[in-house]
Amino acid sequence: MQIAVLGSGTVGVMSVCHFLKYTKADVSCIYNPNKKILGIGESSNVQLPQLLWNSINFNPALNSDKLDCTLKYSVFYKNWREKNFSSPIIPNQYALHFNNFKLQEFAFSECKKIYKERFKVLEEDIAIMEGKEEEVIVNDHKFDFVIDCRGWPESYEDYFVSEHLPLNKCLVHPIDKPGDWNFTYHQAHANGWMFGIPLTTRQGWGYLFNDKITSDDEAVKDLEKTLNKKIDKKELNEFKFKPFRAKQILNNRIIKNGNRAVFYEPLEALSGVMYDNINRSFVDYIRRVKSHEEVNLELNIMTQSYENFICFVYHGGSIFDSKFWTHTKKITKEHLNNNVLWNETIDHIKDNKDSLEYDFKSFPFCPYFWNLLDKNLGYNYF
Repeated sequence: MQIAVLGSGTVGVMSVCHFLKYTKADVSCIYNPNKKILGIGESSNVQLPQLLWNSINFNPALNSDKLDCTLKYSVFYKNWREKNFSSPIIPNQYALHFNNFKLQEFAFSECKKIYKERFKVLEEDIAIMEGKEEEVIVNDHKFDFVIDCRGWPESYEDYFVSEHLPLNKCLVHPIDKPGDWNFTYHQAHANGWMFGIPLTTRQGWGYLFNDKITSDDEAVKDLEKTLNKKIDKKELNEFKFKPFRAKQILNNRIIKNGNRAVFYEPLEALSGVMYDNINRSFVDYIRRVKSHEEVNLELNIMTQSYENFICFVYHGGSIFDSKFWTHTKKITKEHLNNNVLWNETIDHIKDNKDSLEYDFKSFPFCPYFWNLLDKNLGYNYF
């Protein structure tokens, strides 16, 4: 069996490792080495270190320098409530903060050592991809299955774009000083919130906001105030985004993953959980454990749960009384009030509150985690 992974960003690497480990297929990664990735410094969830250990024997306690990584034990919510709180990663597990510029080179080197001729890298731009009944053609290569991790879609025609999530822009500011904490900052501010990621050599800060409500100049001024330092705009990287999900993630022999499949925003590093589950579902499909319809239905429900989770966190607002938070509370409450899946989630957790258990594979979509965060936020739904 021949499998191709298109793209070599974080999810491309995850997909290469996943399909080398959990199938017997030959795996080729096709990517354009001149195409830049978003080098922010990333916060993972528990699935990434588990995958890297299972597939390439990566132990961050012994080899943290390989990925410039630190261990992550929680998400620290600051200024969301009068009392700050931590959203924990349930022991005995952990997640990672890592330098995504280093991930591909290290992981691919290990894959070549371990999987030898089963792994191949093709450095070329992808000009043609054509899915047929019995194969997929990529440029002049033929594959049985393809995982498409090429990043943002060129068009959103085949996607649902959410009208109920408030962010659309991020200003990224690195600080050349090691981070000395073991959690991801989620610090609310008047115009949105900011993530803070500790690496062994530097810190990564991302100021998230809505540029239809807050101007770039206002955002930079507030970022300076929050970090208590003067910032040259040349020191900032910026990216704009839409919150979206694919209408159909699996199409016969091709499955979308990464930002090709779904992206809402960085809250709780939920995207990584979603992307790991897409790979798991595709393995089940290849093995004929699940049908085409079952995979798409399962992933459609998961992407909706992902959006509901973000709205759930947002809809109570923060300690800031501002235009952004007034708008955010309004649109997220509207979404939850009209969402059937959200009401089913509430009923399920209420009915099973005394027997909820932590589920590694679905973290943090599992009811156990929703109930725990509900207490920290003071919503008391359950």
